[in-house]
Amino acid sequence: MNPSERNAKRVDALLPLAGGKSNKAVAEEVGVNPATIGTWKKDPAFACELARIKELVDRKPMDAHAVLAAVTESSARLNPPAGPVVVSIPAGASARRRRQLIGRAVARALEAGER
Repeated sequence: MNPSERNAKRVDALLPLAGGKSNKAVAEEVGVNPATIGTWKKDPAFACELARIKELVDRKPMDAHAVLAAVTESSARLNPPAGPVVVSIPAGASARRRRQLIGRAVARALEAGER
């Protein structure tokens, strides 16, 4: 699963989790393993977004427009725009080490471009 698919699934899981569905039910709904939902819940950024949306869902009467806006904002925060990838090559690094560092930077840039 590429990073953009993973982040889309994370955003899709926010509302059902905030509504009180179990990890297993949400995992089946978004197409991931229930353990993955548990891992996402441990991620501070995801947990913060989940708490924000849960707070809105728990309000009575529920404001659907506010919930939709919060999910949209969460999507933007969980999927930050790709910026430049910077690579630091220490002075005196061997040619092999320079190639490794540059290769990793190129891989990061390509992954960021997929988001």
